[in-house]
Amino acid sequence: MGRTAAIAGAWFIVWMIVGAAIGGLTAPKPDLVTNGIYYGIFNGAFFAMITSFAWPWIMPRVVDRWMSRGEAGEA
Repeated sequence: MGRTAAIAGAWFIVWMIVGAAIGGLTAPKPDLVTNGIYYGIFNGAFFAMITSFAWPWIMPRVVDRWMSRGEAGEA
C-alpha cells in the first residue's frame, strides 16, 4: 500500500505543479498571476484524478514491477 500511495502522491504533485505553471504563465494580467497559479493547482489535481485510471497504460514497467514487488523484495 505504501508504494501505491507514493506513486499516487507523485502523480498528483506532478500534475499540480504543471497546472500551476500553466496557470501562472497564461494569466491575463500580471496582477492575476497568483490567481492563475491557485486555479492551476486545482485544475492539475482534477486532471490527475481524471487520468489516474490510465496508470497501467502509461506507467513505465520499472515502476510497475517496483509497485508489485513483495515486502521482502521478491517478485
